[in-house]
Amino acid sequence: MPAGERRSARRVPPRRSPLWGPLVAVIGAIMIVVVLILYAGGHGGGTVTETGQSDAATGPDTASVLPGAAGGTGGAGTPRASASPAVVSGCVSGKNISAGSSHQTLRVGADTRGYQLAVPAGSIPARPLPLIVVFHAVGENAAAVEGYTHLSEVGARSGYAVATPDGVDGKWNFVRRPAAGPDDVAFVAALVNDLTARTCLDAQRVFATGLGDGADMAVTAACALPGVFAAVVPVASAVIPAACASPAPSLLAIHGTSDPVTPLDGGGADRPAPFDGTQAQPMEARLGRYAGFVGCGPAAPWIDDTGSLGLKRLIHTACPGGRDVGLLAVQGGGHVWPDPGASPPAGAARPRFSATEVALAYFRGHPQPAPASASPAAGTPTQAGR
Repeated sequence: MPAGERRSARRVPPRRSPLWGPLVAVIGAIMIVVVLILYAGGHGGGTVTETGQSDAATGPDTASVLPGAAGGTGGAGTPRASASPAVVSGCVSGKNISAGSSHQTLRVGADTRGYQLAVPAGSIPARPLPLIVVFHAVGENAAAVEGYTHLSEVGARSGYAVATPDGVDGKWNFVRRPAAGPDDVAFVAALVNDLTARTCLDAQRVFATGLGDGADMAVTAACALPGVFAAVVPVASAVIPAACASPAPSLLAIHGTSDPVTPLDGGGADRPAPFDGTQAQPMEARLGRYAGFVGCGPAAPWIDDTGSLGLKRLIHTACPGGRDVGLLAVQGGGHVWPDPGASPPAGAARPRFSATEVALAYFRGHPQPAPASASPAAGTPTQAGR
């Protein structure tokens, strides 16, 4: 979004909001995801792992209990490459990336692109790692988005590998126009392929999230790379691509009702060329359009949780393959990544929940549906959308 967009500034170390338990129960009821409801029953004060257990109760080693551990293959009995049939999975080759945080580079065409990578401690090569790709807002970089989402820190503690790519000059080419910069969809595909080849990823648990332009990039990549992403959580997004490979992944949008940059009801300032024509689309209409890409039924009536949680929720039901599409509208929220410990923009309400915690809970409950038959590859990505 335009220069000057407001984001959450880090104030305190990541922690759980006292309303986190009720909020997870709400999301579980909306999305009909039993694991989220179970999590609300007694999370204690620790990090929730992929098994839904708390490390406060079971000890730090539970953070290494990762999805797909029973079969060690991501669900179908044979590890799958995440974005290209030419990639040999680290699950097959035995390759593994050491735990910790590091800066990674890779060649995409004629360009050298970079991303930050966090790998959880105690990860075991035979147990595939779920992956979260986090996209920064316009004018930022990987360090900036980590400063308000803490996803590399909290995600890795919860058993995820977290990749945070850098856009060229702080921008994302979510409009898919050569004049807007390099092909960032190709960059995302190359990033997933790179990690697929170098370690054992769980191809059924690859997720994306971001803020502002980063949120739009997350959705664009998910639409353009069918079968790669299982779920997306866009925060303060503006647009949905004109086309999306079907069935699209599950999506939970988070958006402030007082967002002046990307208004919930659409409008706001249009972008200068080459991003012109990306004025914010009305959220309810574009959510319905995306639900059509997924194959969902009509939206249920709005549910108002203003009293306890400070939000309204909207859900599209009757989606195939365990998918769903929903919206958490933060009452009085601005153009920020919600976090109870961060300062909101002037005149905006302080969020009562953490978008980071919500995203992790949503990802836990939304793996990619298991393929009908074992396959050594997920197929070649297509270039749907703008």
